[in-house]
Amino acid sequence: MALQTTKQSEIRLIKDFKIALKDMEPYVKNPNFLIKGREFTNLSLRPREAWANWLLCIVLRKLHGEHLTFADDPSGDGFIVDIKTGELIPTEHVSALENPLNELPKGDDRIINAINLKIAKGSEYAEGKWLVVFFDGANEFYRNKIRESIKGRHHFGAVYCIGLLTSGESGYTYIVTEFKESHGEQSMTFKIEINADFTDWKISQIMA
Repeated sequence: MALQTTKQSEIRLIKDFKIALKDMEPYVKNPNFLIKGREFTNLSLRPREAWANWLLCIVLRKLHGEHLTFADDPSGDGFIVDIKTGELIPTEHVSALENPLNELPKGDDRIINAINLKIAKGSEYAEGKWLVVFFDGANEFYRNKIRESIKGRHHFGAVYCIGLLTSGESGYTYIVTEFKESHGEQSMTFKIEINADFTDWKISQIMA
């Protein structure tokens, strides 16, 4: 984790994840808000940045505890916050969402191309940050191909790929995969199932 000097009192922390989930419902159900980046009135984050950080954080909280949350960042894409230690990890976001004005490839290439856009900015740009790739429409993709494509080529502390799997009347399902250089050939993937009225969720690890 990268320790930042910004005080927690100077940023807006998300304290209740169920309230935040309900607040996000209209933005998620109308994907134009996620694509076009319409701003919140009470957060500096774009809707897709806040939503991706929410999805990432509920997985991190399941793994490491409820002392982890996220916060806005007037000059960036938000922080992952450890309330116990005061550590703040800046997140850097890149979108690979379906956009009629910018046709994207399917499969692994959609995700890899988005990561490459940020790798191209160099090591100084990436140092101390977690990269968050938010995507949909990839259809079939393979984690091992993504891992091999980016291995040893970036300086982010971690790369998280967060994608929409299904959406409909029964709810929304997302996948969250973590890639870390320190994990070598391993990557962790979780499925998040959000119920139809955006009042609760389930998280399960995908082993295959």
